[in-house]
Amino acid sequence: MKRILLILLTVTVIFSLAACSSSKNSGSNTKKEISFWHVSSDKDAGPIKKLVEKYNTSQDKVKVNFLGNQDPQKQLTAISGGSAPDIAFIYWNMVGPWAAAGAVQPLDDLIKKDNFEIDSLIPAAVNRMSIDGQQFGLPLTMSMASKLFYNKESFKEAGITSPPETMEELMEYSKTLTKRDGDNLTQIGFIPDYPWIDNVFWPIVFGGSFYDENTGEVTPNKEENVKAIAYQQEFYKEFGVKEIEKLRSGMGAYETPQDPLLTGKLAMMIGWENNFNEHRVEDGPIGVAPFPYPSDRPDLKGSGMVSPTALYIPKNSKNQEEAWDFMKFLLEEDNQIDFAIESGNIPVVLKALDNPRLTENEDVKIMWEFYEAAKSENLRGFPNSVYINEYLQALSEETEKALKGEITAQEAMDKVKQKIQPEADKENEKK
Repeated sequence: MKRILLILLTVTVIFSLAACSSSKNSGSNTKKEISFWHVSSDKDAGPIKKLVEKYNTSQDKVKVNFLGNQDPQKQLTAISGGSAPDIAFIYWNMVGPWAAAGAVQPLDDLIKKDNFEIDSLIPAAVNRMSIDGQQFGLPLTMSMASKLFYNKESFKEAGITSPPETMEELMEYSKTLTKRDGDNLTQIGFIPDYPWIDNVFWPIVFGGSFYDENTGEVTPNKEENVKAIAYQQEFYKEFGVKEIEKLRSGMGAYETPQDPLLTGKLAMMIGWENNFNEHRVEDGPIGVAPFPYPSDRPDLKGSGMVSPTALYIPKNSKNQEEAWDFMKFLLEEDNQIDFAIESGNIPVVLKALDNPRLTENEDVKIMWEFYEAAKSENLRGFPNSVYINEYLQALSEETEKALKGEITAQEAMDKVKQKIQPEADKENEKK
């Protein structure tokens, strides 16, 4: 009997030790799971999915579960309801209002703790998520308007052998490239607000700005901004408001085979990196050049507007350290290059812009000019704030009135100042 009890006791001890050992091994092999939400549709999520899978297999501590189709409203609802993801990416202009509402975790302490080299990223993209000296997000990718697209055949017919370099040449070229049938325009060289009003791009390429951090004043009526509006007005004065509107009403839809830039009804337009990709090849119909600069401001060569996507950590994220680790992974040079190749976007890591995997990769050849342009020190963007959307709306409304000739450029920008400065004052009082 004693022998049986001894055997049973021994077996029990062995199983207990095995169970403990198994428990410890199970614990050490169990990854902490974090949630990553993004705005991409399932159709477009391939590139980010690959990076998530790469991260999950690169280490044994964290598993990222990602969920797409999470638009701003869904993300904000989850944050407000206490069920926020651990990390997400969103449109950059959401970060300011959400940060002001206390929904976004500042990254400054995490950046400092890990000596993260924020200077390794494109400044114009990083600065879009900086509010009152705090960094509330980091860019994943960026879009950029810094080029002039032109119809090669229209240039050839007009005897033009090279694209315009200055704003003054842009106007002269536009006159040369414009055709009429009696009082009706049949072709126009350039429309400054096609396909939409660029209320940030134009002030930037004229050297303007929108906010003075030293005074807390919004600066829409700064001299350079007013000049940018006045320059656009010149096209409507030259070719006629009603005439341009009539021509536009008969133009084909943007980026379709009937697009006016492709058909030749429009000879030149502002160019982004993700427009007309299949037509910008070497023997394609669309040429690409740096966007012109004012002749009296050669220092503004290479100017352009940046619009990034934003990675951020919600304030009530339960796994902020792990979320930060994943964010850093997404911003490693090799991963940025992988994502750029897969998605056709511009990487935000400066070193990546010179990496042969991109600059010698024929598969992304149409992006080479944009990779080079992304290194320009003259890239800018719109300042983030709690009232960013109201500010942008006011700029669009008043710019449209000016282009139609209803008010002067100065009056338009003074009106924006009157509308938005009270909003800025409210925020300044909270500081």
